[in-house]
Amino acid sequence: MADVTQMDMHLRVKNVAKSAEWYQRMLGMKVVRAEPDKKKPAFARLRNASGSGPAVMLSDGSDVFTGKPAPKLTTEAIASRKAQRVVSLYFSIDGDIKRFYTSVKRKGAKITQELADQPYGMTDFAMRDPDGYQVGVGAETKPA
Repeated sequence: MADVTQMDMHLRVKNVAKSAEWYQRMLGMKVVRAEPDKKKPAFARLRNASGSGPAVMLSDGSDVFTGKPAPKLTTEAIASRKAQRVVSLYFSIDGDIKRFYTSVKRKGAKITQELADQPYGMTDFAMRDPDGYQVGVGAETKPA
């Protein structure tokens, strides 16, 4: 049996370009693939600046190869934001979490949970992306 070595998130979003810009600005990710084109993508895959680690895939539910629009149930689900009530993302970072938190606040992030030390060994905070998904960011708490 093969070992799972990577987990990529795939989110259905209303506006792929807008969401991709948010993940680039807030988390420093970069678009490594956009379909059918970078100007008006229906799908984008983003990775961290080094090109490794987790990827976030964003799509509007349409078929990027045939141009077929997203099914009605998909567009209705995106518009209703039902998934955002039960799906959240969590990114662990190496580095100064306080500096990272200050940076995203300065960039206009909608903070939903202030930066705090947690009993599970992380210092973290949470914010909302343009589609309402909760995005947590944390760093391991350094022992005293």
